[in-house]
Amino acid sequence: MSFINTLPYISNPIGEFSDYKYVNWEAKIYPEFKGGVRRSEMEFFAKLIKEKKLKSLLDLGLGGGNDLSGIVRTLRKKNYPPACAEANEVDDEFIRQSRTLFKKEKLDIQIHKANWIDLPYAVPEYTHLFDWAMLIGNSLTYIGGGTRDYTKKAQQSVIGKFARLIRRGGYLFIDSRNYDYILSLMNLPIEEIFNKFTFAQTIYYHGFQKKILVFPAYISETVVVLHYYDKSKKIWSKLDLYPVYLKDMLDILSKDFEIEKIYHDFKPGAKTKSLFIQYLARKK
Repeated sequence: MSFINTLPYISNPIGEFSDYKYVNWEAKIYPEFKGGVRRSEMEFFAKLIKEKKLKSLLDLGLGGGNDLSGIVRTLRKKNYPPACAEANEVDDEFIRQSRTLFKKEKLDIQIHKANWIDLPYAVPEYTHLFDWAMLIGNSLTYIGGGTRDYTKKAQQSVIGKFARLIRRGGYLFIDSRNYDYILSLMNLPIEEIFNKFTFAQTIYYHGFQKKILVFPAYISETVVVLHYYDKSKKIWSKLDLYPVYLKDMLDILSKDFEIEKIYHDFKPGAKTKSLFIQYLARKK
């Protein structure tokens, strides 16, 4: 096999994993892949929130609840408890995981069930605006399809919905994978894909290339398909993502926000290779 970037891999495992069982990503892969939150990550968020004197927090894509619970616990230890912490989620499996975690940790965090395209409508309803909203873990790139322009417009619409939940002067922290870097890997041999899609540190996903092998099995300007292989359990899953590139994200955010800082894997400054690009944006 000389090239990995071929159409069959949009829906099928690569050859050496052809006997692996396909499983639900949210239920079977994500909990292992995500792992526990790292202290350095929570310190990063807590420092930003405390320095800017933000008190009401909203997680726009809750997932399993690890990040929000970690931030709340870290702020409490710093004697800076948030006035409120709430979350938005649409996936029933993630809601179940989060409620179990919050109950275990005795955290009073309200979960609003809603599609992003329906916001600010949610069940239960939102009753106020927030100082801080975050969408981390590459979540925005589930929105899109078709052409790059269509994806950009769809993602712009969603960001506009987010802006309606943030007070003027409040902040949105959002990230995406570094799709500019991923696009540069298009049509490389499989061995080079594995090599170049390995990072010295793992951001958010702590099972990365250890418990779970993950890499872009199909790359185009408009679609990236990530494959996940758990070698110990012989299971696999995939995610179809609609890339948001650096230039596009700057355009998308500029309508409702002023971008204060850009990070690559939590470090400020420009960088070609990184796993994630993160944006701190202030509501106009």
